[in-house]
Amino acid sequence: MNRTGTRLISALAAGLASAALLASAAHAAPVAISTLPPGAINNVQAQAVAKVVQENSDLQMRVVTFNSPAAIMGAAQNKQAEFAFTSNDEAGVALRGQDEHEGKPMSDLRVAASIFPFKVGIAVRADSDIKTVADLKGKRLATGWQGFKQGIPLFNAMLATEGLSLDDAEAVPATNLLRAADDFKAGKSDAFMFAVGAPKVAEIDSSVGGIRFLPLNDSAESQARMGAVRPEYHVKEQKPLPHLVGVDGPTNLMEYYIVLLTNKDVDDEVVYKAVKALYENKDGLVAGHPSFNAFTQGGMADQHEDMEYHPGAVQFFKEVGIWKD
Repeated sequence: MNRTGTRLISALAAGLASAALLASAAHAAPVAISTLPPGAINNVQAQAVAKVVQENSDLQMRVVTFNSPAAIMGAAQNKQAEFAFTSNDEAGVALRGQDEHEGKPMSDLRVAASIFPFKVGIAVRADSDIKTVADLKGKRLATGWQGFKQGIPLFNAMLATEGLSLDDAEAVPATNLLRAADDFKAGKSDAFMFAVGAPKVAEIDSSVGGIRFLPLNDSAESQARMGAVRPEYHVKEQKPLPHLVGVDGPTNLMEYYIVLLTNKDVDDEVVYKAVKALYENKDGLVAGHPSFNAFTQGGMADQHEDMEYHPGAVQFFKEVGIWKD
């Protein structure tokens, strides 16, 4: 072979090596998952998701935080983050263009995976004379929720089980979930709303000498009133568990689902790798937080009204036989 041919082969080899390095770098490029700030249970859960994905794929996933579900989903809609960790009720109104999304639906959002059912409730001090949701009429409750618009339907849905709403309460202006919880701790309100099992709940329980979650009425009429606020909401019993502060016995709470969202333009391979890592590593998720005991492989492909799955996720779910047309 002459010198020219040798140089051509060397150049070709170098080009192929560079291409391989670039491809490797592309696959190892960081991706982001957006969620609520530290103190919220969603933050702990998103941290667990990111850790499992990083340790079981070549994706480098970092957690970015925002103060509201709208901002969390907006990060995925606007391609500031590849994934968003939020609830199916917020995803539903965003995709349908309802409530604060009126006239501006986040139509590029897709579901990467359904994570697990999620419970929230209204808590009071353990020694409070408030025993039921009906007893909250006229009591001091957080209102406004300028920085956490989801707080309005969440609170109203639980109050609706007894035919009440925030209009029946004495208003205590609050900007977001954490601020409202701090106001309760400071004695400014009579009850607060939060996710069961959240670090903030444990903090408040310790600070005020104990808290307990109020049981929700699960009659057909109460369920219907709750579902009228948002169709994703329903009442579900929660049994006591060591990590669930404030749940002293079987207690009816509000349940909806946590989902991992993505953007329709995120590369199929990225979404495929992320859901594959989650599917194959439940133990790692549970190690991150006990709430992942509710995570199931088959449940990852659960369908939600008005919500479409990303093709990368569908491809993986079909391969493992859990996809439901």
